[in-house]
Amino acid sequence: MIDHKRVNNKYARYIGLAAVVILGVASIIGSGGGGGDGGGTVPPPSVVLKFPRYAFVVSSEDDSASSYVVDPISGRLKFISRVATGSNPVAIAIDPGGEYAYVANNFTNGSDGTISKYSIGVDGSLAVISAATPITPSIGLLSVAVDASSNYVYAVNSESDDVLAYEIQPNGDLVLVPCAAGPSVVCGTTNTLGFATGDQPRFVTVDPSGNYAYVANFLDDNVSQYNIEADGTLTQLASPTVPVGVGPGSITVDPGGEHAYIALSGTTTVATFNIGADGSLTFLDSDISGISPRSVAVDPLNRYAYAANSGSDDVAQFTIGADGSLTAMSPVPSVSAGDEPFSIIADASGRFTYVANFGTGDDTVSQFTIGVGGGLSPNAPAVITVPSGPRYLAMTSGSLPVRAVPKYAYAANSGANTVSQYTIGTDGTLSPNPDLAGRDVAAGTSPVSVTVDPSGRYAYVANSGTDNSVSQYTIGSDGTLSAMTPALVPAGTDPVSVTVDPSGRYAYVANAGTDNSVSQFTIGSDGTLSAMTPASVLAGTDPVSVTVDPSGRYAYVANSGTNNVSQFTIGSVGTLSAMTPASVLTGGTEPVSVAVDPRGKYAYVANFFSNTVSQFTIGSDGTLTLMATPTAVTGFGPASVTVDPSGKYAYVANSGTSNSLSQFAIGSDGTLSSMTPASELAGTDPVSVTTIGTWN
Repeated sequence: MIDHKRVNNKYARYIGLAAVVILGVASIIGSGGGGGDGGGTVPPPSVVLKFPRYAFVVSSEDDSASSYVVDPISGRLKFISRVATGSNPVAIAIDPGGEYAYVANNFTNGSDGTISKYSIGVDGSLAVISAATPITPSIGLLSVAVDASSNYVYAVNSESDDVLAYEIQPNGDLVLVPCAAGPSVVCGTTNTLGFATGDQPRFVTVDPSGNYAYVANFLDDNVSQYNIEADGTLTQLASPTVPVGVGPGSITVDPGGEHAYIALSGTTTVATFNIGADGSLTFLDSDISGISPRSVAVDPLNRYAYAANSGSDDVAQFTIGADGSLTAMSPVPSVSAGDEPFSIIADASGRFTYVANFGTGDDTVSQFTIGVGGGLSPNAPAVITVPSGPRYLAMTSGSLPVRAVPKYAYAANSGANTVSQYTIGTDGTLSPNPDLAGRDVAAGTSPVSVTVDPSGRYAYVANSGTDNSVSQYTIGSDGTLSAMTPALVPAGTDPVSVTVDPSGRYAYVANAGTDNSVSQFTIGSDGTLSAMTPASVLAGTDPVSVTVDPSGRYAYVANSGTNNVSQFTIGSVGTLSAMTPASVLTGGTEPVSVAVDPRGKYAYVANFFSNTVSQFTIGSDGTLTLMATPTAVTGFGPASVTVDPSGKYAYVANSGTSNSLSQFAIGSDGTLSSMTPASELAGTDPVSVTTIGTWN
């Protein structure tokens, strides 16, 4: 049992819960340009495949857009940041250069729809360009698209039955291109500045050449088809509309601009059309997809098509014939997705697909790998949690991948009640930031661990002393820490570690004192922590660390006093609920650290007193089960365990007399095997080991 009278030594010496933390940012290798994929423009098959870079998710119930970096090797999405949008965002489009993002905010609460405009930073974060562009007096904004030349944006309004055109300015701002009636131009009846569509238009897209635009009219069961003129205005084709089937919800043009696939959400089918030399659509055939197909994605080499079916909670998968026709894959015509999959995209490398699951309480993005023959297999983890109501996805790509670059480091000084700040040089060396005299910032009493949120904008410090608090800081562009207001928020007794979930929305604090609890907080848009209701949940005796799995759905707490791990599910608002069973024994003594592999399949627990690491499989419901070989032997006093970003290796910091780092290979079944040599010498009392990786 841990001696609570030795708080400082206890946590600073052997728990190893990020007493030092490194902050890195995503950075593009080289200068290969951005490359948008999701605004109606996809490289034709003759173009070399690109790397995925950043993904963006708009969440209609959270009124936000979130940014994620895409691991080009595994395809996993990792949260970067979140920005506010207008009310009820429903769609996002990115210019082909990957510089700007435009979000369609639907008509709600008596206000007209708007377009939020953002520049895309080199790290994938979104920055507001200017105030949102109103779509006045049009209402019911549902879709937005960017033309292939990055010159124009088109926005469709379902209540006023029109589409508005905007010219993109050098800084990404938008200026209206007004409609002027003419022989082949019909301006909207409600809004004379808009171009008329059919009844209740749902979706607008632009072909890869940038010559034609198409609008799916939900109630008219047809598609409006237009020429895009040099000035961005829309003129009707010789046949202004073409019948397509019941309830067209979206239209996708293939990479070569030869075929269009229309999700008929009022049916169970996807309709295929040929695109003529003049841009006109001609029916080819229709194919069974699933109940209420919402959107279709085509891989960049035009080999496979996938349809998200919101009524049957699955994704239909097709091969594409030479004539553009679809054939259901065999023997697996569809794969399961989340609840009400709404939109689907394929990345520019042709290796991954992603699905936004809009169903109430689901709030996830499914991640799939495209296998040989085009069949989809769930990635690991199969889903990640995202802000409420994910409706639409978009992605940038480029000729070069993205890598993580370490920038700043922070160290908790429990004896001085401060946090030291450092910059990390290109050679990895640390330098005081900003200078030696101003290197340290005040914390609470006895700070023992530092945590940085996934966006790299906020830092939190667990203060295990008499104030039982968490210090909260903003991180400046130069890496310096500034105390928020308030500077401290109360936690439980003896808080020793802070963990932020992968989405950057929630924080959890392990309180190792007499209340044996985990405090739970929501993280505000300014980074401040607010206690949830309830403010804490019970764990085992002496909980010392909290770990959240990569999907953001499960949390695990190492209880050093009861030799077990508490296991929780994370609810839609971040609250923790005990699983059944509420805890599992580790088979070791004094568990102090939990690590989950990047795929979310395996968990490892460092047992300080028994000199072992417990190894668990993680079930589909998040529950832990000890492997057939329950533990692996480490050095003396294992204080922390970590898994490298590839998921191939695990390392353990042994703070006892061995003063070493144990090193293991992770087998295909998750079991640990000692490498040769089994350990490497470290300094005196190593308490933490951290690995970093690059995206190249």
